[in-house]
Amino acid sequence: MRSQPVDASARGVRRHRRGRRAAPLLGPECPVSTLILPLLAILGGVTAIAGLSLFVYKLFRHRRERFDEFRRASYIGALSEMATRSGYPLEMLRRWSPDGVFLETLLEFLKFLQGGERQNLLRLARELGIVERFVTELQTSKRRNRRVDAVEALAEFADPASSDALLEALRDPVDEVRWQAAGALAKIGDPRAVRPLLEMLQREADWGANRVADTLVAFGSTAVPDLARYALLSDPSLASRTAHLPLVARVLGIIGDVRAEPAMLSALESDDAELRIRAAASLGTVGSLTCVPALIRALRDSEWEVRAQAAAALGRQMDGRAIVPLQRAMRDQNWWVRQNSAQALSEIPGGVDALVETLEDEDRFARDAAIERLMAMGTVRKAVEAAKGGSAGEQDRYVVRQLVVLGKGEFLYDKEANEKVAG
Repeated sequence: MRSQPVDASARGVRRHRRGRRAAPLLGPECPVSTLILPLLAILGGVTAIAGLSLFVYKLFRHRRERFDEFRRASYIGALSEMATRSGYPLEMLRRWSPDGVFLETLLEFLKFLQGGERQNLLRLARELGIVERFVTELQTSKRRNRRVDAVEALAEFADPASSDALLEALRDPVDEVRWQAAGALAKIGDPRAVRPLLEMLQREADWGANRVADTLVAFGSTAVPDLARYALLSDPSLASRTAHLPLVARVLGIIGDVRAEPAMLSALESDDAELRIRAAASLGTVGSLTCVPALIRALRDSEWEVRAQAAAALGRQMDGRAIVPLQRAMRDQNWWVRQNSAQALSEIPGGVDALVETLEDEDRFARDAAIERLMAMGTVRKAVEAAKGGSAGEQDRYVVRQLVVLGKGEFLYDKEANEKVAG
């Protein structure tokens, strides 16, 4: 058989492929092999050094932590003894006071002590100059964390000698420093801090403003004159000054000092719905009988939250003038207003009779609110048990009969009793 002619280019391709397969993958002349080996050696050396460094670091840290724990245990024992007596070996304590572990231990110890033992350790801190050291750190350090640590320590010591530095810290650019300084001043109870805190309240965003408000609560009655004046004299046209007035009203309500009543009565007439809500709620704790007419008018406010808070506040005042307005409020379109009105009637002398009368009200929602409140008070159960036992009075029989008429006979527990009291 004659062989077929072979194209020269095809023969060239085959020779090229055979040559490529025959070439060694690695060899002394290959440049890749000359690079890999040194790189592997370098990588192995770096790994070994890193591993050794990590081992040495962990060993050093472990030994240091053990040493710190040993010192901490020694300090705890010494502080326990010092807290129970007024005399201290000051020379030894002066050697300890620069130690950060000693300061940490002292601060932790103070959190669990009260009375004379705490005062002993506070006196010790003053004698060692520890309070002054933290004051200096707060005033001079440029590092944020150090100022935060210093103000936290001063809050724990609550030493009146640090008040001036803490008042300055209320203008610190770091939020946490300002808030911790405010808390420290509240613990000290320095009344000079209230006005700067009100100025700070105007500058803070919502979350920060709430923290400042919580701090003002901690001042208690000391803060009431400045807070009430702030609420009364705030210009409604200045949004920056009135934005947080509802918070001020809330603070006054929590403190519960009657001196805040005029300010809250004024706030109840505000155009700001949120402020009216807070004022109505606060009058439940700061109000006297003088505020009852204003709260009765607030039962007709356009905002249901105001009406609901006014109803609750009237219950706390326990004034009989509110009975009829609260009965009307039980027909309110809002569930909370109805519930708070029924609750208020249950707290006012003579209000229970009004609740019983409401069982015949033409408004179905008012009747339901009255039944729920009478059930919660135990009046319904008492009436049912009295009816079953044959000792029911006129009001008991009326309550049970109305339950049946209104389709609430399931509270009578059985058919026989149902028929007995209904017939």
